[in-house]
Amino acid sequence: MSKWSKFLAVVIVLLTVLLFGYALFSGGTFSKEEEIDVEVLTEWTLESEGEIRPVSLPFTLKGFSPRMPVALTTRIQPGPGKCIYLKTVYAPMRVYMDGELVFAYGQDGDWPSFLPDPPTMVKLVPVLQTSRPITLRLEFLFPSHRNQLPIQPVLLGTSDQILQKLFSDMGFSLFFSIVLIALGILMALISTVLLRFEKAGLSVLWLGLFSFLTGIWVLGECDLTGIFIDNPTILYLMAFMGLFTFSVPLLKLGEAILNLHRPGPVRWMYTVVELAVFCALLLQITGVCALSKTMYLFHVLIPLALCVFAGTVFLEAVWYKNRFATRFLLAALVLAVFSLLEVANYYLFHFRVQITFFFQVGVLLFVVMVCIQCGNFLRHSFLMQARNRKLAYELSLMERQMEVQKKRYSILSEMAESIKIQRHDLKHQLAVIRNYHEKNQAEKLTDYLESLSANIPTEDTKPLCRNEAVNAVALYYRSLAKKSGISRIWFHLDIPSDSGRVSDSDLCIIVGNLLENAIAACSILDGRTSFIRMKSHIQYDILVITMDNAYQSVKQKHDGTFVSQKAGGGVGLASIVSVAGKYGGNARFEAQNQVFSSSVYLHLK
Repeated sequence: MSKWSKFLAVVIVLLTVLLFGYALFSGGTFSKEEEIDVEVLTEWTLESEGEIRPVSLPFTLKGFSPRMPVALTTRIQPGPGKCIYLKTVYAPMRVYMDGELVFAYGQDGDWPSFLPDPPTMVKLVPVLQTSRPITLRLEFLFPSHRNQLPIQPVLLGTSDQILQKLFSDMGFSLFFSIVLIALGILMALISTVLLRFEKAGLSVLWLGLFSFLTGIWVLGECDLTGIFIDNPTILYLMAFMGLFTFSVPLLKLGEAILNLHRPGPVRWMYTVVELAVFCALLLQITGVCALSKTMYLFHVLIPLALCVFAGTVFLEAVWYKNRFATRFLLAALVLAVFSLLEVANYYLFHFRVQITFFFQVGVLLFVVMVCIQCGNFLRHSFLMQARNRKLAYELSLMERQMEVQKKRYSILSEMAESIKIQRHDLKHQLAVIRNYHEKNQAEKLTDYLESLSANIPTEDTKPLCRNEAVNAVALYYRSLAKKSGISRIWFHLDIPSDSGRVSDSDLCIIVGNLLENAIAACSILDGRTSFIRMKSHIQYDILVITMDNAYQSVKQKHDGTFVSQKAGGGVGLASIVSVAGKYGGNARFEAQNQVFSSSVYLHLK
């Protein structure tokens, strides 16, 4: 384990200890409720089915028939600017103060038809302004699709005091959810850019979707959100759809980033979750079963999915020695453990913490660790991509070298064939000369010798430089230039036969590409205006090759580089720059006054 991994592990352990301490002691001796001047109304009188009895909130009613009326009554002391904070869980509610209806929620037609019961709602309701105590009465109708009705304590105080209390209790969840949603959106935007260059950007998309859906769940679940977003139906859908779906992108993240040897369990798990989400939505839309009821199935599926994810990462890291899995192992285990702790707290421990607190902690640690590892993963992917591009470019250079070698071989083959023909012709010519000589036909011999002299080629075949490889390439392109109708061709190449560390193939790439581009540019011009001038010299072990040629038109980018006008594009200039850079040099190209100038330098030693 590297020193950074050890440091990260220590930080995670310390955070975990601090968070567990907060979870165990929040609401106890370390609670700050007494510092906030908010009255918590816990003592009420319950009226149901003709029975009247005192109850202390929070309290859960069970075993009532659907839409059975239930009433709670207490006395409160009004004051300037005072409000009451109410919460009803899937139950219609009416609020009376001294017999006057001041608020109603969940009445028939107030919520969408696909919901069998009104979604959970929180509200700040102003208290009647009077100097005497008033009677506060809450009337509920028992839910039609649930067998219990939890009733939360009512808060009494000014709106600022109540908000301060709510922020004290649930501010972390609200802030955490907003950060997760923003982080998810940011990563999704980043992935759209990364996917253009690297397929590994898909991992950032899945991580962003996981973060976004988790944030949506926590935001919809947080009671404080209901104060600012007065749309219980939207919050209801956010909470449950975020909860039901966040494990799918997490599993697909593992599949995308870990290169699994056995992806079957992960694929099977996210397929099961997707089918369960589809069925839950179908049941909700048809009114057969609410999302709040199918939630209990996902209390099993989601921890199972996270355990499958952690188990797969563990198997890949330990059994298959997958180095990517090793990096993600700690994050996967942290998320799975905290998720199991959240479920255990929901059903067994009942710590006095905000709902989803333990899972939020697990997600926070997981996202931090995975973001770090995803950054390393993307960095590795981009390095690999850059390496592959470099290898591909080197391969293209090798292909150019092979092309140069083929042209050299073609030149040598043509020369050998020409010599063969000349040798064959020479035999016949010698036979004719011998015949004239033997017959003492001096006049005919003289005429024949003069005709032979007149037919001797006048083309200049002297070497263009001392380096045989470069000389062959230069002669080849000079011949092509003359065939293209370019009359003014001038060479002065000072390139030694021993070019030091610079290979003959690389020199041929530079000279060949320069001449090939020049011939292509001049071939479309009139023969009288086209020209090619190439020269080179060596000074202080630096070889400088320059060339000027005529051109008709060029295309240039904003960065100053030139665009090839060959069909399908070209890499000639890029090859020259690459070869020059290989030997500590560079290349520069300019186009001005219908003259294209090229200059290349490279270090021979």
